[in-house]
Amino acid sequence: MLQQRLSRGIRTYIDNLQLFSRNARLFLAGTFFMGMGFSGFMLLFNLYLKSIGFPEGRIGNIISATTLGTVIMAIPASVIIRRFPIKRLLLIATPIATFSYLVQVSTSTYHIILAGGFMAGFSVVFSRVASGPFFMRNSTAKERPYLFSMQFALSLVAGIVGNLLAGFMPGYIERLGVAPFLAYRYTLYVFGLLVTAAMIPYFLIKEKPVLRVEKLRIHSIRLILKLFIPGLIVGIGAGLSIPFLNLYFKDVFRTATNVIGLFYGGQQVLMIVGLLVAPVIAERIGKIRTVVLSQLVSIPFLIMLGLTTNIFFAVIAFLVRAALMNMAQPLFTNYAMEKVKHDEQPFTNALLVIAWTAGWGASASVGGFLIERFSYSIPFFATSVLYLISTFVIHFFFAKKDLTAG
Repeated sequence: MLQQRLSRGIRTYIDNLQLFSRNARLFLAGTFFMGMGFSGFMLLFNLYLKSIGFPEGRIGNIISATTLGTVIMAIPASVIIRRFPIKRLLLIATPIATFSYLVQVSTSTYHIILAGGFMAGFSVVFSRVASGPFFMRNSTAKERPYLFSMQFALSLVAGIVGNLLAGFMPGYIERLGVAPFLAYRYTLYVFGLLVTAAMIPYFLIKEKPVLRVEKLRIHSIRLILKLFIPGLIVGIGAGLSIPFLNLYFKDVFRTATNVIGLFYGGQQVLMIVGLLVAPVIAERIGKIRTVVLSQLVSIPFLIMLGLTTNIFFAVIAFLVRAALMNMAQPLFTNYAMEKVKHDEQPFTNALLVIAWTAGWGASASVGGFLIERFSYSIPFFATSVLYLISTFVIHFFFAKKDLTAG
């Protein structure tokens, strides 16, 4: 019986994957290169900043500057996406993002790094805002949940590769007689340039000409605000602690960089499993119930990170928390895109990006300050409370309207 269910589930996945359009597949390929470059860069960037003498408070400010760029540009990006081909915009924004990353690691001047972070957030937002509307235009309702989840899963596969390479490359470079901070810097150059490789599949996308766009009128403002609020709360919670997890293992457990890379690679393997399982669960109990259940179950593992002094338990909590908390994120985005009108999709997706990013950026500085002055425990506990509030908000706003599976 179990074998039959497993066989049917695999068959369902294969059938839906075969429905993906050529444009959707190319966008997914771009996602892979972006994910590999971005994950490797993010794993090492905080460690690099610490190696050149930046305290946690300043690191938090740099994270906030990056998210500020994303927040400022998200709404204009949604308007631009309605008026110009997404392919053209991605081919412009991607090299700007690469240049911004390279600027950040080519100097130790604080304000230049801040400016580079702002520019990176300003340019990367286009690929984030464009994904939802692009998939809605290039898919049908049948395969769409699988497409949204596959994008997230593929970015994680890329992240596994990126994190493993980023974990080991600095050590190899150091063995050549290079100073540790320079080993980080040279590795970060590699991952900054990897982002540029996404331009190859983006260039191959074939889009229809953009039709004359009428003035945007938002009719579902109450619904969009309801979709915005839980994402903002989660973003605030995440920014307090999640950007500092690599520093957590480095500072609390004296973990080597290559081992941290393995931890992050293992985390993303479990996140992929969760993302692949999420659409199947959603078909049975509904998208919103899947989101609520996965977020609730993740919270005890986050609390464990704040309490434990044992690295084994810390790693288990680190792995499982991420898998559970992130497994349903694409489902919520899919749910949001289906509930608003077609013309409102870019604007709604932009607000979802702003919700999480603004929350993350606003609290990253606070999280860095709390860690610098006190410990890692307080931010972990605060994140847990905010995740719980967000989960109840999602349930209150949407659970009754999600009566049918899917």
